[in-house]
Amino acid sequence: MDLLIIVSTYVAVLIFLIFFGLPIVFALGVVAVGSLYLANPALILASGQLTWDGLTSFVLGAIPMFIFMGYLLFESGLSKRIYDGIYPLLDRLLPGGLLHSNIVVGAAFAACSGSSLASWATIGTVALPEMEKRGYDRSIAAGSVAAGGTLGILIPPSLSLIVFGAMTDQSIGQLFLGGVIPGILLTAAYMIYIAARVRLSPHLVSDGVKVEKASWSACFAALGQTWTVVVLFVGVMGSIYAGIATPTESAAIGCVLTFVIAIGYRLLSREVLARALAGSVKTTSMVIVHLLGRKTHGHLSDLRSDHRPIVGDGAGPGSVAYLNLLVLVVFYLVLGMLMDGLAAMVMTLPLTFPIVMSLGFDPIWYGVLLTMLIEAGLLTPPVGMNLFILQGLRPDYPFAVLVRGAMPFFLVLLLVIAVIVAFPDIVTYLPRLVFP
Repeated sequence: MDLLIIVSTYVAVLIFLIFFGLPIVFALGVVAVGSLYLANPALILASGQLTWDGLTSFVLGAIPMFIFMGYLLFESGLSKRIYDGIYPLLDRLLPGGLLHSNIVVGAAFAACSGSSLASWATIGTVALPEMEKRGYDRSIAAGSVAAGGTLGILIPPSLSLIVFGAMTDQSIGQLFLGGVIPGILLTAAYMIYIAARVRLSPHLVSDGVKVEKASWSACFAALGQTWTVVVLFVGVMGSIYAGIATPTESAAIGCVLTFVIAIGYRLLSREVLARALAGSVKTTSMVIVHLLGRKTHGHLSDLRSDHRPIVGDGAGPGSVAYLNLLVLVVFYLVLGMLMDGLAAMVMTLPLTFPIVMSLGFDPIWYGVLLTMLIEAGLLTPPVGMNLFILQGLRPDYPFAVLVRGAMPFFLVLLLVIAVIVAFPDIVTYLPRLVFP
């Protein structure tokens, strides 16, 4: 059967089951087990042990610790201190400074925690009321918050890159390095768009409201609160590239540092710890059960030795390869409108990764590209996760306003994705430099 027909049938059945109320993990399991049975009934007996062996990977131990780190930053109030330290200076330096703050703070949280929770929750609860008070347009305010939240899954340490590495047996350290320059590039692109938009339409950030900005001395004094970002980034990423720790061990280092800093500021209590642990268990369970469904799918994918391109028969980056890549990009953009990005990755990677490798593309580059496509799904209706989180934080914001604000940032993200495709060295330069 033609691969395009196989992939289309596979995804169509999954979407049918999901939209009729079956949880994603069970939909994955039903399709995987059913497909395994049709391929070879004897594999059903072995699939349990094979799946268990895959889920006991040492690399996967980083997932609960990075998630716990993000929850601890939010629940203890450390994430609010970081925001309060960054925004006064940007508010004074740049027109529409609070919009820029949302992007920079999203990047800062991403650089010290593998989870986007701290940036989503903090920026949404702190920034939106302040921007509303100053007369900022609701749509661009909400769009900047949603865009800032996307940076958490690209800038290392990144849970999505950890999951990709675990699923494809790629180096987590190289994937983290691959995400650094694209993350900086995307942050800069968001800020350039905000600066251009505010310059063309200054009424978006004023509406006649006069607000006294902090003095230069107060701005730099507040900036001192952000030292925790530097400490956490050096502790997590520095320990990996200094050869002191594996990615999993660096996640433990990050948790310990966050714990100690929270204690030092007297922000840690039994209630804070209980909320952080409860949230971490729920989120980790969601990620692991998705991986459980993926491992079963992996056995099915291993049965298929034919991983031909979807379009044409060429191998090696060329016109045919890029045509196939375009099909996959469109496929993931559409899929991102229908389901959570992590679920989409786990569901489809066993099928798409062998195709991309057969076309001659670099696996580290593809991991970063796929992560950026997942980012795009966070901003697109009807199932844009960041949009729903914002709506939950501010029910008085109409969903249409959130979508209208997020769409320009979605287009900026697509432009950066196009740049990454045209110049793959943007991703692969640092991994080649550090791991020659």
